[in-house]
Amino acid sequence: MMQTTAELASNLADYHAQPLVSVALITYNHSAFVAEAIESVLAQTYENLEIVVADDFSTDGTREIVEQYVSRFPNKIKLCHATENLGVTKNHNRAFKGCSGKYISWMSGDDIMLPEKIFKQVRFMECHPDCVICYHDLEYFRTEDYVKIYLKSEVDRPLEGNVNLAIKYGCFNGGVSSMVRRSAAPTGGFDERIPIASDWLFWVETLAGGGRINFINEVLARHRRHSSNVTSFDIRTPSLREIQDHLMSSEIIVSKYPKKASLIQFRKSRIYLSLRWADGGKFYNDFLRLSLKQKWNFKAFIALLASEVFGTRK
Repeated sequence: MMQTTAELASNLADYHAQPLVSVALITYNHSAFVAEAIESVLAQTYENLEIVVADDFSTDGTREIVEQYVSRFPNKIKLCHATENLGVTKNHNRAFKGCSGKYISWMSGDDIMLPEKIFKQVRFMECHPDCVICYHDLEYFRTEDYVKIYLKSEVDRPLEGNVNLAIKYGCFNGGVSSMVRRSAAPTGGFDERIPIASDWLFWVETLAGGGRINFINEVLARHRRHSSNVTSFDIRTPSLREIQDHLMSSEIIVSKYPKKASLIQFRKSRIYLSLRWADGGKFYNDFLRLSLKQKWNFKAFIALLASEVFGTRK
C-alpha cells in the first residue's frame, strides 16, 4: 500500500542519503523570470544537486543572467548554450545530455520550485525503487501579481500506474512537477521527430521498461501562466501544435508497441474530444465524430446528440 508523505517523514526521520539530482532548467528568452527560477533551486533544502541550464539562443539577455550565476556557483550551475535556436525538443535533449544525476528534475526558466520539492521527491523515489516518474500537485499562477489561478489537480485528476495509464491518459503530470529516474529514461532522450510537445512520448518511454508513475499530494512548485508559454494558455483547449505532436507521438507509440494500439485509439479519441472547442467550436460536431470514430465514448456521444438534436453544446 502506498505510503503518505506524512508516513514517509515519520519512517525516515534519520534519512541522510542524498544521491545527486540534476535540475534540468530549460530557457528561452526568460530574462524576466530566470533569476527567480534559479534562486528557487538554490533555496532547496536538498543539498546534493546540480543545475543544468539549457538556453536555446536567447536574444533578451537570459544567457548573461545565467552566466552571472555560473560565475557565482561554478560547482553547482553549468550552462549549455546553443549557437543557434534549435527548438524545444532539441533544447531539452541538450539539457538531458548534460545531466549526470541519478534523478532528473525538469523545469522551465519561468517556473518556481518550493523549498522542499527535491527532498520530498528523492525521499519518495528512494523508498519506492519501482517508481521511475514521481510528480506532485502544481499551482498555476498569474505572472502579473502572483495570484493563484488553479491547481493542476483541479484540472487533471491525479493518477498513478504503469505505462498503460500514461498512454491512455496523456500528460496528466506537469513538467515542473516531474522527477525522472535517469536509468529508466530513454537513452536518446526526447524523440526529435516531435518538435514541441515531446514530453508525453518521453514519459511513455520512461515507463515502458516496467516502472510506475506515482503522485505526491502536495503543491511543491508553481508554474507561471503568461502569453509566451509554449503550451496552450487555455486549459480547456490544447494548442494545434500540441495536438499535432501528440498525434505524431501516437503513431510512434503504435509502431514501437503495437500491442498498445487499443490504448492509443482511446487516447486519440480523447484528443479529438478536446478539440471540439477549437476555433470557437467551429468544427464542434466534426471533432466529436472523429472522437467516436476512434473509440466509442459516452461523453462524445451525448455531446454530439445534444448539439444535433437540441442545439446545445457542453
